[in-house]
Amino acid sequence: MILMRIQNVFRKQLVVLLGLSVMLFQGCYDSDDVGENFYTFTGETVGSYLEKTSVSYGEFWKAVKIARLDKLLTTYNKYTCFAPTNEAMQEYYKKNEVSSIEDLPDSIVTYMVYSHLIPHKVFKSTDFSQGAIPSTNMNTRYLVVGYKAFQSTVNIVINNNSVVTRKDIEVENGVIHSIDAVISPATSAVPTIMGEDERITLFVEALMKTGLDRELQLLKDDTYKPEKDPLSIDGVTVCRSPQLRKFGYTVFAETDEVFRKAGIIDFESLKSYAASVYNTMYPEDAGITDLTNRRNSLNRFVAYHIIDKTVYYNNFFYKANMATGVPLFEFMETFCPNTMFRVSNDYGGVVINTDPVRGVRGVNVLPIEQGRVQDTENGVYHLLDELLVYDQRVVTLFLNTRIRMDAASLHPEMMTNGIRYEKGDDPSGITGAKNYYKFPDGYLKNVEFLSSNTRLYYLQGNKTWVNYQADEMMAQGNFDFVMRFPPVPAGTYEIRFGYSANPLRGIIQFYVDDEPQGIPLNMKRLASDPAIGWVADAGTLDDGIENDKMMRNRGYMKGGSAYLTNSGTVSSRTHNGALRRIICTKTWDTDGPHYLRFKSVSEVGLDQFMIDYFEFVPKNMYNNPSGLPEDRW
Repeated sequence: MILMRIQNVFRKQLVVLLGLSVMLFQGCYDSDDVGENFYTFTGETVGSYLEKTSVSYGEFWKAVKIARLDKLLTTYNKYTCFAPTNEAMQEYYKKNEVSSIEDLPDSIVTYMVYSHLIPHKVFKSTDFSQGAIPSTNMNTRYLVVGYKAFQSTVNIVINNNSVVTRKDIEVENGVIHSIDAVISPATSAVPTIMGEDERITLFVEALMKTGLDRELQLLKDDTYKPEKDPLSIDGVTVCRSPQLRKFGYTVFAETDEVFRKAGIIDFESLKSYAASVYNTMYPEDAGITDLTNRRNSLNRFVAYHIIDKTVYYNNFFYKANMATGVPLFEFMETFCPNTMFRVSNDYGGVVINTDPVRGVRGVNVLPIEQGRVQDTENGVYHLLDELLVYDQRVVTLFLNTRIRMDAASLHPEMMTNGIRYEKGDDPSGITGAKNYYKFPDGYLKNVEFLSSNTRLYYLQGNKTWVNYQADEMMAQGNFDFVMRFPPVPAGTYEIRFGYSANPLRGIIQFYVDDEPQGIPLNMKRLASDPAIGWVADAGTLDDGIENDKMMRNRGYMKGGSAYLTNSGTVSSRTHNGALRRIICTKTWDTDGPHYLRFKSVSEVGLDQFMIDYFEFVPKNMYNNPSGLPEDRW
């Protein structure tokens, strides 16, 4: 059965992490092969500048040559290089108890050098903001920017330790920033670095005793091999295949101080508190005392604090193409069975499960303090200012919230592997088939290919596209695949599919939980087609109210006004390419995930199934008892 297959497919591919290896970089870059088509600069490059200024960077240049990147850094490409000074390298040798770079294994040196280089992008100091730099380094790790006041100046600090002493050294193939300490990212698993934080001892104790720490040890899928020269959506241009399939985790933890303020002073009082919440929510499980059982109350409490992707503080929201002043949000499934939370910027910053309508402010996620290291090879953890629980207030929130999910947000691999946030919040100009990703079967754990002819892509998008959050996924070929959606509380929901129509699109049949839904959707039809009946609000006498009702009767809705097109000048609601198709209405008696199947019924193999976003809309939103219409956002 399809649902059972997709539930089991991920388990078969997991490789348990026995030790975090510095060999992660292998296979990512072939540093010996600069390529026949690379242009070699005659002016100053990252490589030639480091070599020329040996009085400042000679030791790092030695390391670059050991890593076999010396040729690459003199070729046509773009790089951001954080170059440690000779003094910084000497301190690095002392820390590692060696006298020179030659005394270290080549694998260690290569990993170190890769940590200092961001390929394909140029980040000047004016591009920095507090938090993770949008693109990953050559180890597919994010570097984190902070700021530290010193006398009358404010210094830029990388990874809480390396101060930028000279910034914006511009060369023909990138930019160099001089730093006073070697970047040495943590390589332990997330639970290990959490165990070193004296602020969260009680939460860590609960993490260990529930056995959930053992669920956070995976690093990467060693069975995954990138596809060589995959063809993009045009069938001609070579696009990209993800180089790694890393696993990542984000943990949200209350400090001991937060627990004390709530009257929780030790492990036993934490167990009692968890029981008071979760035994009320799940009375049928109140007798489960085994702390490692996923239905135990303390286990549920801790598990609700964990998601299976790496999300840095400034990466919670994808701001591209979003209207000014519109609250940003994401829905994230947790390790607690059949639960998720809503993270938003409703009150500024990052807040979980806020419900302004009912006066619930939610739990604030705190920015990382200067000097603290809270990220490692397989994830990051954040501190909270209040207790985070899944209770009836959260259920009420979801039963009165339009659950809109960008297609890319459904797949943790995109965030953990630096794919979704690769270009940051402004993907202007990022277009063309060579910038797209193609996913092989099995790469995305929440997707199962039912046809070997399925081709699935991720397009980063740009501000001219009529797309929610700018990006999109796309399927081609005689595709047939299933996508798993996060769990929603029991209730009645209207399920919608958001897309942009144009003549290049295809015809698609939807299935929900294995059941076909209605007639196939012809995505070639623009909204102004008589079969859909879209009329611009400005062309009506009632601002589009009756036209909205007529479109709903035909199974369609206009695009939401929360996102823009034409470089941020036009609301998608006013664009005749932005549509929502009402797939069906479903009533579910139990909490849980659901599965949408997409099957092509087009006759043209290059027809596009553009996948923008989905909405699970509870009945209280689309058929409000008060008679108020659903908002247009």
